[in-house]
Amino acid sequence: MRLTIDEFSLTTVSIGLHLNGQPISKGTAFTWERENEHYLITNWHNVSDRDPNTDKHLSNKAAEPNMLDGFFNTKGKNIGDKHLVRIRIRQDSDEVAWLVHPTHKRKIDVVAIPLTGDFVSSIHFYSINKMGSPDLLVGIGMDVFVLGYPFGPGKAGLPVWKRGSIASEPDLVPHVENYLLVDTASRPGMSGSPVILRTYGTHVSPGEVTVAAGAANKFMGVYSVGMVWSATFIDEIIDGGLKEYG
Repeated sequence: MRLTIDEFSLTTVSIGLHLNGQPISKGTAFTWERENEHYLITNWHNVSDRDPNTDKHLSNKAAEPNMLDGFFNTKGKNIGDKHLVRIRIRQDSDEVAWLVHPTHKRKIDVVAIPLTGDFVSSIHFYSINKMGSPDLLVGIGMDVFVLGYPFGPGKAGLPVWKRGSIASEPDLVPHVENYLLVDTASRPGMSGSPVILRTYGTHVSPGEVTVAAGAANKFMGVYSVGMVWSATFIDEIIDGGLKEYG
């Protein structure tokens, strides 16, 4: 039986955060490629289990994770065949593995975790920034999709596509605001999801309307409880190279 899986469904990674084997929380991440290096992108509050504004713990465990379990696509296997990779994200010395924004730090609720080590060779990466991102027109009230794991990885390790609508003026981001507001029913496990704008058949770009078979997609940014952090921050985080708790 031949299965057709949307390529954007393959960009996501279901993650679980642990402290010495004790489960703390769950969430979503996705992969990014830059100069032949791979990164796992998710929220700061996922890897720290702290509210970036108040610094209070988010879970009732009052503990900060030191390990991340991610379900990645397996190289050389069928689509949907995933395997678990355990990544140490905090050392006993409190040194962290993630990169934060070089200027705003945790005020941008996005981190990039460099993926290094022998396990990288076992992963088939479907990095979202390699999927193509046409210059689609983005307007308030338009629908977007949040691709995440409110119920964990499930049998196939594929995400739920949660529809939402753009609820604030897109042109303000990132020049005036750092994030876009999206009206959607949030569920635990969706934090860190990629958000895409998708159109079918008729595709509107600034100053141009095209008609083409299939879908056109534009990666918008990183989801965090009703907010979509601008996609432009990801390369800024990687370029900054700042490994810091806050």
